[in-house]
Amino acid sequence: MLITKAETGRLHSPEMGMDFADRPYHYALSGRVGAGALVSDCGLAEKACQEHGGKTTVTGRFANTGIELLQVFRPVGEHLEETISLKNPNAEPVTLSRLELGFVAEIGHRTGWRLCAIPFRVQLDGSVHDYSNDDLIQGEFSNATYTDTTRPEPPLADEGCLRSEAWAWGTGERGLVVIKYNPEDIELSVACPWEEEGERLLRFGGAGFSLYGEPSSARRLEPGQQVAFGKTIYAPYEGGLNRAFLCYRDFLDSQGHTFPEDYNPPVNWNELYDVGWYHSDAEQLKKNYTREALLREAEKARACGCELLYLDPGWEVAEGTTLWDESRLGTVAEMVQTLKEQYGLDLGYRTVVHCYTDYWPHEYLVRHPDREPGPVPWYGASLWEVCLCNRKFWQEKLERILRISRHGIRFMMFDEMDWRGPCYDPTHGHPVPTTPLDHVRAGYSLCEEVRRQCPGLVAEAHDPVWPWSTSIYTPTYFGQGFGERGSYDENWGFEYMWNCIEDLKSGRALALYYYNLGCNIPLYLHITMSADNDNAVFFWWAASTVRHLGIGGKYGHESVQDDVNMALPEHDPEQRFALYQEQMRLYKRLKPYFVRGTFHGLAEHIHLHTLPEAEGGVVVAFNLTEGEQELQFRVRQDLLNGGRDMVVEGAEAEWIEEGLDLRLKLGAMCPAVIRIGDAARR
Repeated sequence: MLITKAETGRLHSPEMGMDFADRPYHYALSGRVGAGALVSDCGLAEKACQEHGGKTTVTGRFANTGIELLQVFRPVGEHLEETISLKNPNAEPVTLSRLELGFVAEIGHRTGWRLCAIPFRVQLDGSVHDYSNDDLIQGEFSNATYTDTTRPEPPLADEGCLRSEAWAWGTGERGLVVIKYNPEDIELSVACPWEEEGERLLRFGGAGFSLYGEPSSARRLEPGQQVAFGKTIYAPYEGGLNRAFLCYRDFLDSQGHTFPEDYNPPVNWNELYDVGWYHSDAEQLKKNYTREALLREAEKARACGCELLYLDPGWEVAEGTTLWDESRLGTVAEMVQTLKEQYGLDLGYRTVVHCYTDYWPHEYLVRHPDREPGPVPWYGASLWEVCLCNRKFWQEKLERILRISRHGIRFMMFDEMDWRGPCYDPTHGHPVPTTPLDHVRAGYSLCEEVRRQCPGLVAEAHDPVWPWSTSIYTPTYFGQGFGERGSYDENWGFEYMWNCIEDLKSGRALALYYYNLGCNIPLYLHITMSADNDNAVFFWWAASTVRHLGIGGKYGHESVQDDVNMALPEHDPEQRFALYQEQMRLYKRLKPYFVRGTFHGLAEHIHLHTLPEAEGGVVVAFNLTEGEQELQFRVRQDLLNGGRDMVVEGAEAEWIEEGLDLRLKLGAMCPAVIRIGDAARR
């Protein structure tokens, strides 16, 4: 149970004997009233606190801006929930540039305390966001960001502060999970270390601006307007950081951000890795990306035990036109029928918003204030920035997708809809200028409408603002939900599809591990066997951390590797394909554990998967060093849902009072798949 005293700002757990905040609650903001000068407020005037029925209400006013605050704390089980709203009572609009609301802890004397980001303790770029008190005091912290110099980007609003969906604040062994949840606006939990009057302090919880000034709806308040921030959940935890991650995962589950009970995604085969990438070159596409080439890929998919042929760049007349090229591929209906009848496969494909040829009317393009719409140099190609918030384009894009997907498409990737900066075209029918949130809503509504009109289609959506390999912009849950709960089903697996062995060695791929500790929203990722090693180490890493798996790449086409400036390691294609066939046979037998099982992190390189209806489970263990290792570890019996007579395959096993001790030797860069109980009998 948590107790807060609104008058003093104290946040306390009597059971744990811990003060998480011990200084006055921090209220500060800066802004302009109308066209006036910038003014700042620190502290509330006319502050009043009322307690009723266990609920605490705080009201007050920021004297210089006139903004009124309403803050409510209410107990929810063992948790504490905080909501905050601001109202502009002025006759003129107020534009806010700074917002600092939150509990405050003195950190100069908290030996052994830490602040850990959830779910991205390890960000997509491999950076670690788990900070000791000394790190915070010395300024040894930073946010992961994505930058694209070919587009205008607003300044980041979180300089000197940290942002995350949630934080674990405490000793690591026990502490407080601070969760920010806002399904209507892009909003993250801000934590800010600073020094004041000789004290080292940390502000957390409450509300604050981050990213490009999110939540953007709170940046400008019209006369009489009131804006509510997302709720903040404060949840005590004990039993180590894994418990903190589980707390966040359980919370997201409770909000519907998870997978359905019958979730069973197909294993995809991606033709890109062997057919090649030709970037809208009509002659090369006519020569290489043909119906015959795709059917050869379908044969590989069938032979490897895959269940769906996935089409990456190449099926369109040109990338971004959303026009199926019948001259090369025949009709969509014919392709769907042939794949199903002759190969036992479904069909899926990728669609993108950007266009790589001068195709769309220029009035559909993003209008920047300093240049006319036109091509942008981008990764060696020319990119036309189509405005997804333009309703005419949105409708045309939808109709073209539906003309394809209504023929029985079972999976779609919504890719390359990353924000290209604000659009200033008043003829598009959107606010001027557009915000990242406008763009995100347009993208997710496109996914939602496609799903609605194509029942049975599973939609994966890339982050619509920061789409690739450093950090995502939108929270993992934002817009997600199967069926009527959201707009799309699956998140993208963070681009670990090219240089997978280096991603493992460098630690970047640990982002997948921590994501699974803190989130049950399925990831989709395809990988190439040609970049894996002869132990299939990345196959099993992906199988263990990605609920929807795709594979491909028996040979590895030079056009694909040239695009990512990576030379493939030498391999024997026939041996590698046979290796993947063998691994796929085992994976398919154990597939329920991986796609809809419970993920337990025994260690970063040791993962347990269990099913509620099954005894035992599957342990996937990894040696990611360059030498042989002997691994010894324990699995608690309560995690295995069964007796002590369960069979174990894949390791030496000994039952002791606390659970099951496992021991095995693993060669360099090698995985092991250990089956326990029902999993051993599959």
